[in-house]
Amino acid sequence: MSSQSPLQITIYESPEHEHPAVRRAIESFDLATDWGMPPSRTRTTGPLRLGESYGNHHAPLGASDDLAARLRKDAPDTAFLLWQDPYFEEADGHYVAYVPRVGAFESSCNANGGLHIDLSDLISSLAETPTLTAAQWLAGPGQTVLGTRVREAIATYEQATVDA
Repeated sequence: MSSQSPLQITIYESPEHEHPAVRRAIESFDLATDWGMPPSRTRTTGPLRLGESYGNHHAPLGASDDLAARLRKDAPDTAFLLWQDPYFEEADGHYVAYVPRVGAFESSCNANGGLHIDLSDLISSLAETPTLTAAQWLAGPGQTVLGTRVREAIATYEQATVDA
């Protein structure tokens, strides 16, 4: 039996000319808005549904890396958030957020997409900048370690989805 875990993605913004590439990527990983149906019955035939979650309960481990890389290559102006659940409870999942002109942020996560910030990266960054105040660190190096800009941009998309 191969190692699998759930994989989900939300596409927040995508120029229309990139929709075919995004749909092909979603289909190639057997992701669908109705996770309970077989992939053959849930193909993305209509318009791309921005702000909706597409998922697959049985994605091969590592599919999150492949999907993120494919979208960044084939649809570079598409904003998305994806994560793959941990294979087992004590393990880490994989979180990727990408917003064009803002950047990308990757981290480990739990099964709900909750981030696990790497403590060694945090300690190392703080040790390299001992003269900075907390506010200075958060406005500078902390933005990279914590993914602040990218996560704030994703939060703006998520809020717009809720308000719609």
